[in-house]
Amino acid sequence: MGEDDRRAGLGQMAADGGGRVSLLEQFMPRFDARSQHAILVHASAQAVFTAVGAVTVKEVRFLRELEFIRALPGLAATGRLDVPTLAAPLVLSFTRGAGLLGARPREELIAGAIGRFWRLAGNEPVVFASGEEFRNFTEPGFAKAVVGFRLEPRAAEILLTTETRFVTTDEATHRLMSRYWRVIRPGSSLIRAEWLRAIQRRALRAPEATLEST
Repeated sequence: MGEDDRRAGLGQMAADGGGRVSLLEQFMPRFDARSQHAILVHASAQAVFTAVGAVTVKEVRFLRELEFIRALPGLAATGRLDVPTLAAPLVLSFTRGAGLLGARPREELIAGAIGRFWRLAGNEPVVFASGEEFRNFTEPGFAKAVVGFRLEPRAAEILLTTETRFVTTDEATHRLMSRYWRVIRPGSSLIRAEWLRAIQRRALRAPEATLEST
């Protein structure tokens, strides 16, 4: 299952049954584009949530190959091959400078990054010390990206949805990032689908996979 959507302006404020606003809406209610994908996992919420944070780069098919291709301009310019390490948790390695923004155990997890992602060479990420710093960052010339995961019970299964959003800090940057997004979107969608399958495989191997969450 997958969906791609471009939109400018305010996203709908998604709330759970308890009336809480989702982490995605807290950290990026306004966005320039988004991409959604989902998968059903026949495992407990705990097993799925643990797998979301634990899946490594090497578990996601095609990721290293696509990252290698993307890193080639940087290698030519700097002599440095900048690709994520195989054992790195992907949620903290989906792009340079990624960091955890928030988590609700067995429900949601979100990570984000700030950078000039369209620069195939010379994208130095902005370091942020907290989710509040990420949310309040508005310096022109940058884009902010988030990757969120949300778990929803479906009888004996969990519907796991991942959503990627980005927003830019000024109009000139919006044009640059939008062109970049159009180019990478097919590869990004492929990686998101494979990422969910890797989480599914890991969750099904977990000892608590079939236990009821408490």
